[in-house]
Amino acid sequence: MRHYMCACQKCGEHNNLCFDEPYPQYGGQFIRYCKHCGAETAQTMVLTKKVATELRKQKAEQELKQSITDYCQKYGFTCWFLYESVIVTTPISSWQFAYHENRITLRHESTTKINFKTGDYAKTHEQFRSRKMIFEEVIDYIAKHDKRKMRRKRKAANCSVMME
Repeated sequence: MRHYMCACQKCGEHNNLCFDEPYPQYGGQFIRYCKHCGAETAQTMVLTKKVATELRKQKAEQELKQSITDYCQKYGFTCWFLYESVIVTTPISSWQFAYHENRITLRHESTTKINFKTGDYAKTHEQFRSRKMIFEEVIDYIAKHDKRKMRRKRKAANCSVMME
């Protein structure tokens, strides 16, 4: 539950209103009871320090996501966001990391679907844990890893063709 300062569109009176999720967006209108008018009227949020801070955080998050998307596209990768993680899909594999963390744990889609230690099914494995990196370094690492893997696959395919 959050409180926001709102203005009645009919009388202009400011009211401190309480909201449950989904919270109203700045600039939008919503209908609430105005004590001054004594009726349900259109209200808008007042731009307070709290609202301005939330707007700056939203803008920074959007810019960060766009930067990650642009950097992935540089290598021809696609990405999508799930909570505070990014899933990067390359032509040969998928990767996941929490992009807000200072220390990154990179998860990689397993090509071998068995955890050899336990014998259990394993869709992903940790490529590395708790490394101090920025998202560009992580995506560069993914690009290098998959480039090497692609070379090994081509080499193996060429060897099998030569043997036949």
